[in-house]
Amino acid sequence: MSLFSRFKQASRPLTLLGLWVAVGVAHAAEPLKAAYIYVGPTGDHGWTYSHDQGRLAAEKQLNGAIKTSFIESVPETADAERIMRNLAQQGNKIIFATSFGYMNPMAKVAKLYPNTIFMHATGYKTDKNMGTYDVHTYEGAYMLGVVAGKTTKTNKLGVVAFFPHS
Repeated sequence: MSLFSRFKQASRPLTLLGLWVAVGVAHAAEPLKAAYIYVGPTGDHGWTYSHDQGRLAAEKQLNGAIKTSFIESVPETADAERIMRNLAQQGNKIIFATSFGYMNPMAKVAKLYPNTIFMHATGYKTDKNMGTYDVHTYEGAYMLGVVAGKTTKTNKLGVVAFFPHS
């Protein structure tokens, strides 16, 4: 089984677990290089912050077996594609793109670097060396809706969405 196949199987439940599998298979004399591309600043205390906490935990728990880097506040434009190419050229063997808008640029770059694993958050496109990962927030949101529906006294509900809706 290839490094990517093992990583992809293990990364379904947890990206960190997938990273452990990849490191365990690699047996490299030098640390495995992994890079993260963040849509916002690491101090946002939200999506980017959570990814960065996972990155830091992986470095700590894997005790020198990986070396990570990150680039924050990368716009979802052609600049993201350039940054992904640069990270692959710098020898990163795993690149995490942490926003939906990075999906198409990552799919293009993954084809150019078949020996690099590309992992995309929240997307749906995959390839031989590109996988996806996501959180299942809809499960908890469903249950909250059921509870809200059972407890409303006015038969009206509201929701706070992550993105503005028209």
